[in-house]
Amino acid sequence: MSAEWGPIITESEFVTQRNRRGFTLIELLVVIAIIGVLIALLLPAVQSAREAARRAQCTNNLKQIGLALHNYESTWGSFPMGEMPGGMSPQVALLPFVEQNAIYDSFNFNLGQRWIWTQPATITVGRTRISTYVCPSEIYTEYASDSFQFWATNYAWNSGTWYPTAPGWDGVFGRSYDDDSSIRINGARPAIQPIKIADIRDGTSNTLACAEVANGPLVVGAARTKVSDCVQAAATSDSSTILEAVAACNQIPWDTGPIPWGGSWRYKGYSWVEGSIWRNWFNSIRTPNQHCCRAHNWWYIMKPASSYHPGGANAVMCDGSVKFFKESVAQMTWMGLSTRRGGEVISADQY
Repeated sequence: MSAEWGPIITESEFVTQRNRRGFTLIELLVVIAIIGVLIALLLPAVQSAREAARRAQCTNNLKQIGLALHNYESTWGSFPMGEMPGGMSPQVALLPFVEQNAIYDSFNFNLGQRWIWTQPATITVGRTRISTYVCPSEIYTEYASDSFQFWATNYAWNSGTWYPTAPGWDGVFGRSYDDDSSIRINGARPAIQPIKIADIRDGTSNTLACAEVANGPLVVGAARTKVSDCVQAAATSDSSTILEAVAACNQIPWDTGPIPWGGSWRYKGYSWVEGSIWRNWFNSIRTPNQHCCRAHNWWYIMKPASSYHPGGANAVMCDGSVKFFKESVAQMTWMGLSTRRGGEVISADQY
């Protein structure tokens, strides 16, 4: 019986097999470093793509709101009031025009009371999320506590340059009534009527209708952000000019300044059903993404357009077009865009 031998391994092959090995530690670290660099390069691109998609959806929301606004005007002959009877918001008035008829039919417009989340007849409606009214980039949208729960909105209505109860009010969305003598200027009750397209003499493409406003946190101790918080300022109705009021607000730092109501008023965004200057309106006394200031009276709040989009905020004009306004827009240009009959001459290259 002859013995069977395996293949003969030469010396060179033997040495080669002995030299076969895995990665060294240095090689492994190099590979990990390369992967880390690739992730670092790709992550901002992915985040940027996601933000671009969110901003596009936000733009689409505003286009739907602009279309609904014009359908409402075609039906009723004017735009809705900024605060309807019962304290309801324009968002409520536009529900039938954004395919939300069932929710609209659930409202009780006879409550005569704006604090909608405490009313059993409408509390369920206020807890309903309307995706058209929420920007995907928003951080704070749903609010809940022991006493109330509601969904907020990111789209606020143009109430003009500053306080919406003064004679010569110049905004597009104002109050439907004035039952508070403390907010009358020189004892005069403002005669504010629903605005028609014909009333917008500056041109519908040059007049703001609705803009983004970032919401603030509900929790008192939550971290502050410039676009979401509101601070207490010294400006009052006695400020002789709007620019003086702006200067007073600028003196209060957004990150350390006093928060209204003894530090308890953090949530700048309230229920989407409520129409009022400190809830679902904005004014142009401050440019986009500047911090908000509350003066001695809520009607003198300086509440700018704001968003979590880098560099500015979206807005829909009175003609239904949507534009992105940069933080760098000039104060007087921005104020001119908020007036309906100021006679300002504004070109697109100014913003």
